Amino acid sequence: MSTAIIFLLVLTLLVFIHELGHFLAARLFKIRVDEFAIGFPPRLFSWVWGKTRYAINLLPLGGYVKIYGENADDAKTPDSMLSKPRWQQAVVLVAGVTFNILLAWVLLSGSLMLGTKVSTEAMPADQIKNPELTIVMVSPGSPAEKAGLKPGDRILEVSSIPTQTPEEVQGIIASAENSIDFKVQRANDSVEIVPVTPEEGIVANKKAVGISMDVYAEFKAGFFSAFYNGAKQTYHLTINTAVGLGNFVKSIFIGEASLKQVSGPVGIAGVVGESAKTGFASLLVIAAIISANLAVINLVPFPALDGGRLLIVLIESIIRRDVSPKVQLWLNAVGFLLLITLMIVVTVKDVFVLVN
Repeated sequence: MSTAIIFLLVLTLLVFIHELGHFLAARLFKIRVDEFAIGFPPRLFSWVWGKTRYAINLLPLGGYVKIYGENADDAKTPDSMLSKPRWQQAVVLVAGVTFNILLAWVLLSGSLMLGTKVSTEAMPADQIKNPELTIVMVSPGSPAEKAGLKPGDRILEVSSIPTQTPEEVQGIIASAENSIDFKVQRANDSVEIVPVTPEEGIVANKKAVGISMDVYAEFKAGFFSAFYNGAKQTYHLTINTAVGLGNFVKSIFIGEASLKQVSGPVGIAGVVGESAKTGFASLLVIAAIISANLAVINLVPFPALDGGRLLIVLIESIIRRDVSPKVQLWLNAVGFLLLITLMIVVTVKDVFVLVN
């Protein structure tokens, strides 16, 4: 129950900030906003301020904002989004993801002020403590996954050789003739020996076991230092998220994608709950990661997402006329249906993994 409550609070915060970005940008350009709601109907209570109805709804699954003119068949009144210059429409569409990136920055900065483990990639070496070489990703179906290596495992030795950097581990893997032993420290601090046999074909021109690694260390900073280093962490997080999403899309087209690479609400809720158990700073980091993911995914040029609507605005700017409202409504309906189907499939997968 506590995991569900924490997850719903985090989800509500992330969606509220996203929709707040759209709302503020719309009001900046004097676009009418009909409703700003937290949660989904049925409505608990609401009030009207100006021309906007603010509502608190029963189902705590995020929220929404109704901007007049966001639907292609709305009238082009002076306060409609459709009547505004296309650059203003683009700003309104991008504002949501911008606010999610800003939220990730604030959350990561907060975690640094509290003290947490972070990637040392962009951190000053003289301010970190106890660096640990950590597995951050295990490829589905790889030798590492089959052997039992898991994200979060801290690598102490490989074939009895102490290792401190990903390059050292990669060198041992590349030169291995047979199975190699990973000495790892688990999340519960137990130490285990995991034998893994490197294979060719996972990475071009060299042997690999199917893991991504990074060096994580304890870091705590003052207010200004936290926001400075939080900005660098946010930049790297956003870039890595975009690259990861790009690689996943690429794997779909070459037939190598797996549902194991995707998590839905149930899987994310589990991660949020586990992070909350390890401390508030860890919860802030996970919330920041989800916020950055929400931003990047929303920019994908797919119907029903902000990126899809942004693409329509770009096309209209190029052809200098509006795309047919019927075409837009049809594309959004199909896109929404596909997204809901994907969410259902991924949720079923998450539940299956949970009960097994």
